[in-house]
Amino acid sequence: MAASTAKQWPAIAVAALLGVASVVPVVWLEARPRGGDEVAAIFPPWIGRERAFAEAAAAGLVVRRGARDWILVVHGDDAGLVDRLHAAGAWAVVDPVAFGGCLARSSGGNNG
Repeated sequence: MAASTAKQWPAIAVAALLGVASVVPVVWLEARPRGGDEVAAIFPPWIGRERAFAEAAAAGLVVRRGARDWILVVHGDDAGLVDRLHAAGAWAVVDPVAFGGCLARSSGGNNG
């Protein structure tokens, strides 16, 4: 029985890899900024709230915090906002309403 289980591992690994590979494009499409003037900038978690805010503020106007201290929603009027945020150290710059708005902190009211 152990020999047949060992033979199944390559098939299981390929199936898992295909599953992950099929999810990645969907996540990428969902998260891309949609051309609006607000984006969510995701900074490394260990840099802290103050430094993330300072780095994001250098690139654009910080309009609100995200779901975590190292996620900030930033407003900018020009096309260079995404590049400036990456240059400031953001790991990713995504649509702030991606994934059902999970990147934005609720504003205290009952939002549904």
